[in-house]
Amino acid sequence: MIWLTWRQHRAQAFVGAVLVALTAVVFLSYGQSMRGAYTQDGIGGCLAHGTGGDHCQSVLTVFMGRFNGVTNHLLTWFSPLPGLIGAIVGASLLGREYEQGTWRLAWTQAVPRTRWLTAKLSLVGFGILVTTMALSAIFAWFRSPMDQVSGRFAPGAFDLEGLSLTGYTLFAFALGVLAGLLLRRTVPAIVSAFAAFLAVRLPAEYWLRQRYQSPAIRLLDPAGDHTMGPGSIPTSSGPRSWVLSQDLVDRTGHAISSAQQEEIARKLGTFSNPAASDAYLRGLGLRLRVVYQPAGRFWHFQIIEASLFVGLAAALLAIAIWRLHRRGD
Repeated sequence: MIWLTWRQHRAQAFVGAVLVALTAVVFLSYGQSMRGAYTQDGIGGCLAHGTGGDHCQSVLTVFMGRFNGVTNHLLTWFSPLPGLIGAIVGASLLGREYEQGTWRLAWTQAVPRTRWLTAKLSLVGFGILVTTMALSAIFAWFRSPMDQVSGRFAPGAFDLEGLSLTGYTLFAFALGVLAGLLLRRTVPAIVSAFAAFLAVRLPAEYWLRQRYQSPAIRLLDPAGDHTMGPGSIPTSSGPRSWVLSQDLVDRTGHAISSAQQEEIARKLGTFSNPAASDAYLRGLGLRLRVVYQPAGRFWHFQIIEASLFVGLAAALLAIAIWRLHRRGD
């Protein structure tokens, strides 16, 4: 059983190994350059002691301008990877058996069909686990300097670092297996599985993730320079958090209206120096209310999201095994 499964999926295993090797070559070489600049420019010291000085602001701006765009573009190209890998491998697991007619031979042997499928799922799933963990380690090493500057809650960081990459891929794999069983055609099963993957994956990222835990709230001096979110340049020591919203509130804690904001902006435009603008804002008693998820919750959120998708994958695979057991053909 193990040898037969290996023979059927050794090409996919080879492709996975090549993918990991090529990813390592591209990301490790560019990541080494980014790490060198991070160390040479003393960015770690700026982050440790506060980044409000002119020198730190200058080196951070140069660093972000040099590496942020390229880093995001590289990771963007890899963002569809979990869905594609999982859907292709999962759909071909049974879809190809039906298309080539080999299911007739496999299911007439002494081994029960559910045991046959369970063995295939276990071996292929283990291969996916190893591949995605290797890719996740490469991505985390590559983006580590940028994570220190802009945080790890940015989509390109959160989705490809940690445990979530494995969870996404296993979920897409389970969708592919079930689609292959129901449709009996590999290509339609791949398309259906990938579409279903996106239908769950995107709402989880853009709506559900920020609700895993109640956000923290801070009231800040609006005259200060506060950039706490992913993709921004920090101006104070401490972790870079995931900012969900920012608004101006009055002394009673109520958000000021759009008309009031426009009036304040018009008034600020009449001042000739920053000190006068700061004094005006402080005189109004306004505070900047920042709603955010602290950077320290990264692994907590990773565990929640990975558990969610692994749980969905387990449920889908259980349905596939049950459906195959009930099938009469």
